[in-house]
Amino acid sequence: MNFSIYGLYYFPYIIKILKDDGHSVLFNDFSPDIDVCLVESRFFMYEVFRNLKKIKKNKIKIINSILDIPPWKLYYNSNLNTIKNYTRQTFFNIINKNQFFFNCVNLFKVKDEKNKFINKINPTVQYYFNTTIKNRIYFLKNYRNFLKHSDLNLSLSKYTQKTVKRILKLDTKVCYPCVNSDYLLNLPKAKLKYDAINISRIAPFKHQEVFVKAAKRLDLNIIILGRHSHPSIKLDCPHFYYKDHNKTMNTLNEAASYVDASEFEGFGMTPVEAAFLNKPVIASNTYVHREVLGDYALYFELNNVNDLVEKMKLVLEGGVKLNNEEIKKKYSSIALKNRLMEYIESII
Repeated sequence: MNFSIYGLYYFPYIIKILKDDGHSVLFNDFSPDIDVCLVESRFFMYEVFRNLKKIKKNKIKIINSILDIPPWKLYYNSNLNTIKNYTRQTFFNIINKNQFFFNCVNLFKVKDEKNKFINKINPTVQYYFNTTIKNRIYFLKNYRNFLKHSDLNLSLSKYTQKTVKRILKLDTKVCYPCVNSDYLLNLPKAKLKYDAINISRIAPFKHQEVFVKAAKRLDLNIIILGRHSHPSIKLDCPHFYYKDHNKTMNTLNEAASYVDASEFEGFGMTPVEAAFLNKPVIASNTYVHREVLGDYALYFELNNVNDLVEKMKLVLEGGVKLNNEEIKKKYSSIALKNRLMEYIESII
């Protein structure tokens, strides 16, 4: 079978397995000769949109994997949802769906030019016509329209499945993703440098400040890794962002435990990665954390620093028994490949 796989986070981990099984795989590229186009989340929808006529003509099957639908981006009082931003997102959608328009606008790339006119016009064109605004128009109209072209839509969790049904009014099947299981399982045990770690984008709904406060009470050496998307959030601990995911995993390997205080995840990949590295996981008591991590994690009441302190004490005292065999089996790259092939065979 011939595949085109668009992805960044989990689909790339099954490419080698598919090739070993005798399949042909294109990665983040398209050919009219493929049989199935696997699209990871919404980040690649315009690459597929621009090839939609060829896909329909050649009867290529499209399978979309939906990561999440962040509800706060849909709130009317969000600064994303203004007439100006609705207009900008509409322009972006029209331009990026059409290959000709897309090529024309990208002639106005921001360049290191001495010409003052070019320096002024190029950023202006990109700002007004080629900047995505992930607002109500983006999710409720653009993304929903894209998903309606799919032969099959998959959700990363039951939580995401319910969210998609409630917000986008679309039916999906649950297909849990995988981590880079081969890499993680072959990572040698490292010398511990940190008592605990959190790996996630630094944002209000991630509640890293709860983690920091609890760690301060226990005088722990902690670290946070993630893109700092809200500079107004001040964290009194070391925090960095590594583009190299393997470097991030190496740092996770140097921590004694993993803490996730987030109130929203479509799935929550890093706690699973921590489980593959035999790290105790302490997670907020949210639906998706309980769904994904099951009995492996210790759970604390969301935003409750005192409860988190008690759970961290329990880990420090060695009062946690690790049984991660079910997680390793469920979220391995082979398991994802097998799940996907079952779905693919059901629509071919």
